Amino acid sequence: MIKYKNNHTFQVLTPTGFKPFSGIRQTTKSKVVNLTLSDGVTVVVSLKHKVVVNGKEILAKDLKEGDQIGNFNTVEKIEILEKPTLLYDLVNVGTDNLYLTDSFTSHNCDFLSSGDSVIEPEILSYYEETFQIDPLEKRGVDHNLWIWEYPDSHKSYMIVADVSRGDSTDYSAFHIFDIETAAQIGEYKGKLSPKDFGNVLVAIASEYNDALLVVENANIGWATIEQILAREYKNLYYSSRSETETVESYMAKYERDMLVPGFTMSQRSRPLVIAKLTEYVREKSVLIRSKRLLSELRVFVWKNGKAQAQTNYNDDLVMSFATGLYVRDTAIRLRQQGMDLARAQLSSISSLNQRNPVVYNSTTSNYNNPYKIETPYGHEDLTWLLE
Repeated sequence: MIKYKNNHTFQVLTPTGFKPFSGIRQTTKSKVVNLTLSDGVTVVVSLKHKVVVNGKEILAKDLKEGDQIGNFNTVEKIEILEKPTLLYDLVNVGTDNLYLTDSFTSHNCDFLSSGDSVIEPEILSYYEETFQIDPLEKRGVDHNLWIWEYPDSHKSYMIVADVSRGDSTDYSAFHIFDIETAAQIGEYKGKLSPKDFGNVLVAIASEYNDALLVVENANIGWATIEQILAREYKNLYYSSRSETETVESYMAKYERDMLVPGFTMSQRSRPLVIAKLTEYVREKSVLIRSKRLLSELRVFVWKNGKAQAQTNYNDDLVMSFATGLYVRDTAIRLRQQGMDLARAQLSSISSLNQRNPVVYNSTTSNYNNPYKIETPYGHEDLTWLLE
């Protein structure tokens, strides 16, 4: 169990003087490192606790006897203990996250950012310790496509993509979701041209049972969407031109002139997307397996009232992941509500037909089949809704 206590009062000694810190985290580790120092002090830390040795940060599990970890201290003895142990760590110490621990310098393991984190550090630590796992496969020449689950013909999938702006610091990214469970089963983060990225998206979406393909349509994203359209991929997500999404507006999306291909991130929708991300993660209702995504979440902060990556970091995986959760809980839910509405209306028609056969009798002249509708892709028979 992870506990966290905010701090607004105390400061801690660092190599450059006393500095503030945002809180203290308590965790229980099943395996720890017991260090005996030359001054007789014994320190117990996690395997991944960072210690400064000769000016470089190394993990506690990689320490060697004789290493100098302070001005006067050396490591005399190292033991790995396999028993549940309570540990405490300071969070967000000063600006460089270094502080003194029993005369040696530590780097706090829960560094998030210099701003206010969008997701609390203890929650991210929970995901790292509980769900983070290496992928089953890393595809591509750069091994940037990570796969945790292969396609299941009985499942429905959604792929949500964020297209790179094209500069040297930005990446194109996408996630593969199991729509039913909101589990992350695949992830990509790399540098591809918009056209190549579109081809990759079509290939992966086709592999995953013709997954719903959601691509942000801002700026250079249009080039990727145009390639997807050129490939005639049929399950591309379309956004309403209206800022307001209702069951009625979603049903009206059968009219192509009311739609725009891709997901539109607007000033109105962006806060809702971030709110959906925090809701899912805090309630632990989503399965996050990727250390790359968790690393981005650790530097995803509030800056001037806007949630974004800390300076010199990226949030490509974060924003595409958040968009996926938002689409899952809005558009897909509204589509289901619309289908339920259509089912109820068709059931009512069927009931009326049974009571008054002549009204909807197939032999009636000038008859129009009420179970067939016009869609952007041609005629669709809706009788399956009654089955």
